[in-house]
Amino acid sequence: MEYENKKIILGVTGGIAIHKSLDLASQLVKQGVSVHVVMTENATRLIQPLQFQVISRNPVLLDIFDLGTNWKPPHIDLAESADLLAIVPATANFIGKMANGIADDALSTVAISVHCPILIAPAMEEHMYHNPYVKTNIEKLKSNGVEFVEPLYGDLASGHQGIGRLNTIDCILSRVSRLLTGRQDLQGKKLVVTAGPTREYIDPTRFISNPSSGKMGYAIAEAAQRRGADVALISGPTTLSPPAGVELCCVETAGEMQDAVLRVYDKVNIAVMAAAVSDYRPQAFSPNKLKKSSDQLSVPLERNADIAEILGQRKRGQILVCFAAETNNLVENARSKLINKNCDLMVANDILAKGAGFGQDTNIVTLLDHSDKREQLPLLSKKEVADIILDRVVAMIDERG
Repeated sequence: MEYENKKIILGVTGGIAIHKSLDLASQLVKQGVSVHVVMTENATRLIQPLQFQVISRNPVLLDIFDLGTNWKPPHIDLAESADLLAIVPATANFIGKMANGIADDALSTVAISVHCPILIAPAMEEHMYHNPYVKTNIEKLKSNGVEFVEPLYGDLASGHQGIGRLNTIDCILSRVSRLLTGRQDLQGKKLVVTAGPTREYIDPTRFISNPSSGKMGYAIAEAAQRRGADVALISGPTTLSPPAGVELCCVETAGEMQDAVLRVYDKVNIAVMAAAVSDYRPQAFSPNKLKKSSDQLSVPLERNADIAEILGQRKRGQILVCFAAETNNLVENARSKLINKNCDLMVANDILAKGAGFGQDTNIVTLLDHSDKREQLPLLSKKEVADIILDRVVAMIDERG
């Protein structure tokens, strides 16, 4: 009974993945959690409340005006005593209501009444998930501290494949576990994370860059802060909102990123180099916009310094985590970088693999260290990958005593 005396409100909305919520409720009950289900009206059209009542061994709240067992309104009684609110699955409609403070049924009223952590696992069609209004609502909730279990790539109810499939129950349980236990295994540690692309300007209007979104680095910064670390996030240009509680330093060029990292490196315990830093920059910057004068334009380039390699040379007990984005010979190239840069952990990903690479919410990575073994992870959300990377870092800290 791992979580005896822990109380979870399981919010269930009318998504096609609702059947997985039955399994989630069952798994939580087996671990000793007191599960209290709140269903939307649409959810009851897909699964009978009785099924959740039998599995959870508690009454199911359907109506805000239901009578409870004491004088308090049931939704207030639940909200005041819960250790976690988990909404699985969460539809685009419910995310929109919650992001805008709309409380017109039992679940939405509970959601604005709780004072415990909130975990949301979206499930919807890919076009709905990528809709700009839905994205805005998700980012709004994230900025207010709501945790998300990102959906996966796979078969959808429409018969198509895409991002929007409810994440695995094992993954959701793992996130529930972290929120219930409040694991603080990086408490007292200082960590610097780089994220996003860099820009190397040719003239005031043109630059060399790459498609990095910064999502991987931001996920690592968010996870580290949640686990108790003091986090400095050094970010190239992105459209992402910084995680709450993280110190953000915005830069553009590789040189600016290098300077920002070196300013804090001697003070940190862990450095995670997740940024996609430009390898080259123009030899000369034109202060005026270059005009079209011929059919060809040559821009001589010169090497940027390798920030990770510099940190590897300057290590004084820090744990250095580096990334290798490859298109071929993934493991061989990543292992060579691991050695040459003097990294402690290399995170390698094939940017051509489906569901991985720049701009995705998911990733497929292989972890390498200085032992002979390597760990290849399946397709996971970048938030999941972030926690697995930090698990490896914590293990290294423990090994070093």
